Amino acid sequence: MTAQTYVPLPMDRCTSELRREAARFADAARDLPLTEPVPTCPGWTLGDLVRHVRQGHEWATTILATRSTEFVLPGGGAGADDDGTSWTERVAGLGARESAADSRLLDPSSLARFVTEGAERLIEAIDGIGPEVPVWAPHGKQNKEFWPRWAMYETTVHRADVDLLAGRPFEPAADVALDCVDFCLVAFGVPEAGPFHSPLFAELPRGGETLSFRSAAGAPGRVSNWLVTCAPDGVRVVRDAPEGAPADVTVVASPADLLLVVKGRLRPEGPRVTVTGDRELLDFWLSHAVS
Repeated sequence: MTAQTYVPLPMDRCTSELRREAARFADAARDLPLTEPVPTCPGWTLGDLVRHVRQGHEWATTILATRSTEFVLPGGGAGADDDGTSWTERVAGLGARESAADSRLLDPSSLARFVTEGAERLIEAIDGIGPEVPVWAPHGKQNKEFWPRWAMYETTVHRADVDLLAGRPFEPAADVALDCVDFCLVAFGVPEAGPFHSPLFAELPRGGETLSFRSAAGAPGRVSNWLVTCAPDGVRVVRDAPEGAPADVTVVASPADLLLVVKGRLRPEGPRVTVTGDRELLDFWLSHAVS
């Protein structure tokens, strides 16, 4: 992982954005059929996605409210599942479980409350615990610090899924989009985050291949470019690489579009994204690193 000091958005900004993003998600989803397929989440309907967002918030709330210092599977239970179900498989299954039949989703107003109430409970859990209290996190400090940023990131990305489905513009604040890009990319260089990556992540090349992700616009206090190296000993991520730093492939887009690209929501082609260099390497990265 990169050694540079990086200061994420403040916790209160993350929780404020979480509240806003949950409301935007609900607003975009409220008039769409729950059975509508979500193109950016293959195999999922809108109902699946709505449930997934709420269950993600509930998962984090449970960890924080119980002061858990151990990994808790979404949906309950500590450690590995008895049936061998992986964390990724469990999350996917939870979203699809009886989503369309859930009575809390049967009308637009109840659907909106379903989404926003989950976010509010998570914010209460975050605010209700001090930074000195030990709490499990996938990586980084083992306290509540991880969770506001994760929740903002997850909710923002899934708000993009609904906006794209509804044909609405995805326009997060530039500093939020860049912080989300950073949260996503830097995690690829953290060994502890390995279990939460795509199962195909292990198949990435390890010959020193490099990918540069650059924002076409910056924001005060935010990193705007990242250099990813697929090294023999693991993926390395460097923030704010020098302007002329060589890379096998370089991607340049606006902050919002760069987030969509690194999360596999926008194909890196067309006038909104500039790609130079080894396009096959980029395609392989996106198909194996993005989950």
